[in-house]
Amino acid sequence: MNPLTFFALQLKRIGKRSFFVCLLLLFPILLFFLSRAFTGEEDSRIQVGIFLETEDSLAKTLCEKLVTSEDSLFSFSYTDTEEDLIKAVQSNRFECGYLLKKDLGAELDRNHLKNLITVYTSETTTCTGVLNELVYAALFEEYSLSLLQSTLEEAGHLPFTKTASKDSSLPPVAKEELERIYRSHLTDGSTFRIDVILPSESEELPATGTQAATMPLLRGLTALFLLLCGFVALLTSVRDNQNGLYTRLHAIQKLLYPSLTLTAYLLPSACVCLIGLGISGTLTHLGTEFLALFCYMIALLLFYLLLGSLLRNHTLLCAAFPVLVLCTLVFTPVITDLSAFFPWIKAVRYLFPTYYYLMFF
Repeated sequence: MNPLTFFALQLKRIGKRSFFVCLLLLFPILLFFLSRAFTGEEDSRIQVGIFLETEDSLAKTLCEKLVTSEDSLFSFSYTDTEEDLIKAVQSNRFECGYLLKKDLGAELDRNHLKNLITVYTSETTTCTGVLNELVYAALFEEYSLSLLQSTLEEAGHLPFTKTASKDSSLPPVAKEELERIYRSHLTDGSTFRIDVILPSESEELPATGTQAATMPLLRGLTALFLLLCGFVALLTSVRDNQNGLYTRLHAIQKLLYPSLTLTAYLLPSACVCLIGLGISGTLTHLGTEFLALFCYMIALLLFYLLLGSLLRNHTLLCAAFPVLVLCTLVFTPVITDLSAFFPWIKAVRYLFPTYYYLMFF
């Protein structure tokens, strides 16, 4: 049979499957209502309290960093007094409370690393360990900048002057430029590296930071929806093979025709996802969206062809799919990026096709 004819027949076959058609029609509607629900919803993140009782600049910077953070799990907010902080934790309004009284910068300079911050915890909380890691990581992120600045000041590189550091191998650098470079390297995967580059007057400095993806949960649901559609296509292809549809085909055709079946399911599903992202307000740049969905379709196609060659039994595939979904939720940032707490996840997530879609955003 001609491959184009086979592909057209598969599309016609999908049109006769009322359940799958309803799934395609309902998914954009689901994304739309979820986006509206999130728009009118109060902050659903875990609430954490902070009370600042010191004029220390490092402590102030730390609190501001935590309060303004867009972390998907925790939301930090100030309280007026220490008593308010304790009462909020006791009433479970706050999962934890952080009291900052000490001059953190001076304490760290004296190598006093214990009992810097007082922590109040709810009896039922299970987040203390994760929150402490988050708070102290933010603290030493800011303190590292302070150490870098003081080191360069002692070496004569700060503040920026034409006569500073004439006999040094390093050029002088402006304090603001140093902080910009430092914070840019925090988000680009660099480890223990600072590059000081003095641009010419006509050279435009690159923008700092990265643009966060809007509605990350909706993108995660989109990735899971396409994962499900691809799996339905794989089951169809395996069933066709068991029914002898591919018996008389040669080796190349036995690979081509299952690929066409998978593509016939994934293509309309990707179009539906694009519509859903558009009406939910999650769509950012059309070219990026097309490229992301195309790469994800290719990744799913290769992944399911490999999975189908390993597990050729319909029952085994049905048993394997829940495990695949669970691993996808854990190892890829569908809901939240757990690699921030468990770095070893970064080495595992490349095994799952969903990551190659979410990495675009």
